[in-house]
Amino acid sequence: MRKAFTLIELLVVIAIIAILAAILFPVFAQAKLSAKKTKSLSNVKQIATSAVMYATDNDDFTQSIWGNPDPSQCNQSLKLWQGCSNEWWIPLFPYFKTIDLIYSDERKDPDTSWVRNGIFGAKYLSAYGYNWGPWGWRGGGMLGPQTYPGVGNYNSGKPMTSIVNSASTFMFGDTYDTPRATIGIGFSTDSFGTFTRNSQLRYGGSFNYAFTDGHAKAMKVRSGIFKGVWNNRFIMPSNVAAFGASYCADPDEILVPEPTGGSKLNSDPQAPAMACGLYAKWVSDLTVSACNGSDPNQHCTFGE
Repeated sequence: MRKAFTLIELLVVIAIIAILAAILFPVFAQAKLSAKKTKSLSNVKQIATSAVMYATDNDDFTQSIWGNPDPSQCNQSLKLWQGCSNEWWIPLFPYFKTIDLIYSDERKDPDTSWVRNGIFGAKYLSAYGYNWGPWGWRGGGMLGPQTYPGVGNYNSGKPMTSIVNSASTFMFGDTYDTPRATIGIGFSTDSFGTFTRNSQLRYGGSFNYAFTDGHAKAMKVRSGIFKGVWNNRFIMPSNVAAFGASYCADPDEILVPEPTGGSKLNSDPQAPAMACGLYAKWVSDLTVSACNGSDPNQHCTFGE
């Protein structure tokens, strides 16, 4: 006669399954996150390769950025989009050809722009930002300072040969910035301003960055509260000594404040004119204290 399991045996089996699940589920979650991060690293590396190809075909200059809320001002040239609120990837699109390259599994903010969505088919905002420089519209990275030529505003690209150290200069990286996305210290939290710990950031606080020589790597970032920037929060590499100057084509270039008015980054304290390579250290020196809550009037750094 066949024996049935006893209640004790069933409970033991259930307990074993529960223990195994508790052990394995975090492993599966970590593996899934690692796969997403690897995919994102590949994306940002391919984007950087496309940008280098673009510069090669355009007299060595990186792509420029225009901004204008009036779509009637757009010159519908797929090469320039002059007068339009373009995005950094539009000039590069002929080189990487698939819009999926600008997405990340960690960002699904819809893009409803008539240009980006209607013409190029972008369903979501880009997960990656262009290196404008460390602080606001002052330039210093792949772009010069913002100017106002009469049709919106404009940041000109610069020669790749002007980059002092291509192996240590950012070209693109993870960001939460909105269209005309940047990786600037005070812009990177533009659409994500509710976090209070580094571990709440994308990939647990490890961002992918591509450099102007074409290589890409993941690195830990630090964040915190800085009064006056977007959402009163900042993001930059944890290792300021090694990568604080990576926002700069030339770390010794002096960046001056923008004209007052209209700039969120002109709030208190406004960064003085200083060498590009010193901005990250300037923010770091002002945020040595640990954040106590999310008071936007303090300058502090978040814990893990």
